[in-house]
Amino acid sequence: MNILMIGIDCGKASIQEREKFSLTVSQGAKLGKRIVEEYGASGCVILSTCNRTELWFSGLEASPWEVLIGEMGSNRESYGGMFAERSGKEAAGYLFELACGMHSQIFGEDQILTQVKAALQNAREAGHTDQVLETLFRLAITGAKRVKSEVRLTNRNSSVPDKALELLEQETGELAGKRCLVIGNGEIGQLMAEKLVASRCSVTMTLRQYRKAEVRIPDGVTPIAYDRRYSVIGEMDFIFSGTLSPHLTVRKEDLCGMEESRTYRFMDLAVPRDIDPEIGSLPYAKVYDMDDLGTDTGCGEAELQKSAEILETYREEFFSWYRDRDYRKAVHHIGTRTGKLADAKLTREYRKIQISREDETELRKSIQAATQKSVEKLMFAAKDHMDEAQWHQCIKAFHKVSEEME
Repeated sequence: MNILMIGIDCGKASIQEREKFSLTVSQGAKLGKRIVEEYGASGCVILSTCNRTELWFSGLEASPWEVLIGEMGSNRESYGGMFAERSGKEAAGYLFELACGMHSQIFGEDQILTQVKAALQNAREAGHTDQVLETLFRLAITGAKRVKSEVRLTNRNSSVPDKALELLEQETGELAGKRCLVIGNGEIGQLMAEKLVASRCSVTMTLRQYRKAEVRIPDGVTPIAYDRRYSVIGEMDFIFSGTLSPHLTVRKEDLCGMEESRTYRFMDLAVPRDIDPEIGSLPYAKVYDMDDLGTDTGCGEAELQKSAEILETYREEFFSWYRDRDYRKAVHHIGTRTGKLADAKLTREYRKIQISREDETELRKSIQAATQKSVEKLMFAAKDHMDEAQWHQCIKAFHKVSEEME
């Protein structure tokens, strides 16, 4: 099974180390294209989140480390202990668990499923996925959705914004009435703003372009232009930033209007980081990043067992598909050839029917398609009534016969 992955995550690397390998969507698209074109991979999917950057390959001719060294400037001697490599069934099984949040900093969190879906969609749009990775990721997403609907993996709130609020509440007490600035109107920013409103905070959110028809502003949130962020920071208790920008959104040297008698808390929800870490050196400021959110230990054995049983169904579906993928091509060929044979056998019958040439053409197409689908359905159904080796031999025999009849 030629499936490989290599990745760095919060379990082995600090945020300072992870952010060196963080990729924007456009950067990931360019890298994925080069991996396919220059390293001989059949497909590539790139997953880059706050807690991890992972490269997934199908049919890669080079080694994953060769890609990392060549494309991301990593040094195996310096970073080897921070990266995990997986291949074959181990890699596939890991992805099914990952999509459920079982390898997340916050066990069972929901955002990773959205991020895995986005990674696959980005690869599709950039044109660097293939049928193997498409099927693997699609089944992992489907399995994770079922786990999420049937199993409660955590008894606690399970998102990054939830953990951020939990940390702030532990340090400051009641959150109601706190003045908050949220920088960024993306998925994280909107979720953070909604959680703050639910906690009865006063929330302001930055927008780079304020057109009501183009952006969604959570209820109870006051929007301001992104360029005005520094003018209001001095009025705030909490400042959150969770953008996809490769540049800092808040710099120490640009802060103004700050009161030294207060304590400002800056919560950085991005990788690479949005907030200048040097702000933490100011006597009236505290800076938190993703690594400060801690970890969740997981859920009970019963929930884990049920999740494992659900995922096993989808893993086996993928492994079965992978084993049979070459035979599926043969079955399709057999069905197509049988459709053409049926069409040829009915030539005299077509002549007896008084219909136009256009209608005859459509009728013949329909008969060929119906025959093809019926044959394919019967051949796949036969798989349930014989062992795998027998079925493979059967398909090979029918495929050989169909080729001889052409």
